[in-house]
Amino acid sequence: MNRKINNITATIRTAAKASALVMMFAFAASAQAPALSSKMVTLYFVDSVMVNDTLIRIGDIAKVECADAALAGQVRAMAAGEAAPAGFSRYINSEDLLMYNVRPHLKGISITGGNTKRVKVTSDYREKTVGQFEDVIRSYVESRIGWAKGEWELSITNPQLSWKSGAGDVEVEVTGLENQYLKGNTGLTLIARQGSRTSRIPVMCRISVKANVLTATRAIERGEEFNSDNSKAQVIDITNFAYAPLRSLPEAGTKAAARAVQAGNILHDKMLRAIPVVARGDQVRIHFIGERINVSVLGVARDNGGSGDRIWVENLQTRKLIRAAVSGKGSVVVHKEGDRS
Repeated sequence: MNRKINNITATIRTAAKASALVMMFAFAASAQAPALSSKMVTLYFVDSVMVNDTLIRIGDIAKVECADAALAGQVRAMAAGEAAPAGFSRYINSEDLLMYNVRPHLKGISITGGNTKRVKVTSDYREKTVGQFEDVIRSYVESRIGWAKGEWELSITNPQLSWKSGAGDVEVEVTGLENQYLKGNTGLTLIARQGSRTSRIPVMCRISVKANVLTATRAIERGEEFNSDNSKAQVIDITNFAYAPLRSLPEAGTKAAARAVQAGNILHDKMLRAIPVVARGDQVRIHFIGERINVSVLGVARDNGGSGDRIWVENLQTRKLIRAAVSGKGSVVVHKEGDRS
């Protein structure tokens, strides 16, 4: 009888120890549950969404559930891909997104998709026109044009040209005015930047110019020098004038008419030719300059030449032709032995 009582007592003690161990394990498991659940993230993807940025984030296309608020915020901010151009759509596969974008960057964290979808992401847009940026275009032209204030007028001929832009702010600049004296029909480029996207929009302009230019007051013969006796300044519309008009008289004695000019014609650079400092047949003094010699003799120019030009001259003493540089009116220079024939 005593042996049976002892066995029953031992059994009771063993059962009590086992019960205590079960309670300890249950308590430990319940303590770890919040920590484990905080490392679990579940994403519920939407069917379609509209974004107004050039970058799509996970928070734009999915509801993020996680006990850890900081981790949930981190997942929402992760990039899901680049948005389509403004006004267009693209699709994002949720399985590919989790496999290739999310899980590799969040190792050790359980990431699951509550649903599997191809999410349609449409980029929001606003219609922009060239005319909306007229002030920017005018400011650019005014800062670079060479015509004086009051001489020119700008008109934009395609203000209704439009393009699709994102809903956010747009950064713009204008380029294309390489020649500061452009006139007539002119093409510029409006560059619109928004995030990583850049659009280049053609801007068609017309620059009308009325400027003070020189005109012939009478017929001018070929070779005649331009001066105040045969030309005057007056304001004329030169928008469609193809050449660069003269706006002031050339320095006296430097320029002459390259061809005959009719009265009333606008004078321009193509009508000019340099007046030779030395003309063919002029008597010149030839200066020989070297390390040990510095002499001069009389000669005759066989070419026309301006200052610095190399021309042929004839040495009147030897009757030989010498290549010399024009140094001034009636003067040429030969350095060392010069070129002879």
